[in-house]
Amino acid sequence: MSVTMSEPDTRSAADPEVDPEGHEPPPSTEASPQYESMRELAERVAETLPDGYRVEILGGSLIVSPTPTRKHNAAIRKIMLQLEQQLPEELVSHQVTSIGHVDAEDSAIPDLVVYPAEAEDDDEWLTPPDIVEFALEVVSKNNSTTDTDAKPRVYAGWNIPIYLILDPRDGTIVLYADPREGEYRSVHRMKFGDVVKLPEPLNDIRLETEGIARYQ
Repeated sequence: MSVTMSEPDTRSAADPEVDPEGHEPPPSTEASPQYESMRELAERVAETLPDGYRVEILGGSLIVSPTPTRKHNAAIRKIMLQLEQQLPEELVSHQVTSIGHVDAEDSAIPDLVVYPAEAEDDDEWLTPPDIVEFALEVVSKNNSTTDTDAKPRVYAGWNIPIYLILDPRDGTIVLYADPREGEYRSVHRMKFGDVVKLPEPLNDIRLETEGIARYQ
């Protein structure tokens, strides 16, 4: 098992240094017999972190991400508002939603997801991936490969139909679709300013990316 701190402070959790914001690093990367599962370890790590941090399990590794910037959140909001205007009434979009299988270790918290409105009545904290129609990630300013490398594999393995990445570092967009056998078979690369035309099951939706700000 391993623990990774996502940028802007990317380091092993075993590093004894305190991060630039003054927060203590998460627990050691060494597996401990006191934890029966990665989920249990993730819960303990989350308890030690400031509000706003995300703890995910991707491919057997614990990923800890700091609170996003306002510019990052503005990009999410721009996409969310457009989705809400175009989604059929039986679908909704939500931020900060944990997804994963109850009987597996991996879990993720995309920036934005789309799933059936009827799922809002469920009290469970973990949303099953098989009801998720769309996931969005906005890459953080100094991100590692979590959004661009690890998550395409995980989301394709979960058969999430559409995965959209917005990268304000360089103004690029990647649209993944058609997951089969753990891989997305359709990959379209665009740039900020292009109109993103979503494929099935959201093929009537168009997302404007003009005006999404790049990082300075």
